[in-house]
Amino acid sequence: MATEKAEPPEGFTKADAPNQNNSDDYDTEWIDRPEVGDMVQGTLLARNLDRGEYDTDVLEIKLTQPVGEFKTGDLVAMWATAGIEDALDANEVSRGDEIAVTADSTFTADNGDERRRYSLYVSED
Repeated sequence: MATEKAEPPEGFTKADAPNQNNSDDYDTEWIDRPEVGDMVQGTLLARNLDRGEYDTDVLEIKLTQPVGEFKTGDLVAMWATAGIEDALDANEVSRGDEIAVTADSTFTADNGDERRRYSLYVSED
């Protein structure tokens, strides 16, 4: 059993570990969830669980279709919703899967606020 601390080989630098971000600070650009009739489509790079004031997941996505000011290939972060999280879990969506999130309609919440109803689609490829 080794008792000394291992030293990295000469010329190596420590690599940051992806998906180890435990804060709400991301290097990607934030994108709003889609409006009714719009879609966010891309490859899921990371799902950061229970973030922010409401313990909501943050999805990090590499866009495969342009949306708003963002173009194909841009890296974005987007807040999920309970419904999106449930759909991700039920369909066992994981890193590398291509997803699309659409806003299909609106509804009035119990507190009187108008909310959007989202659907999650997963590529069959």
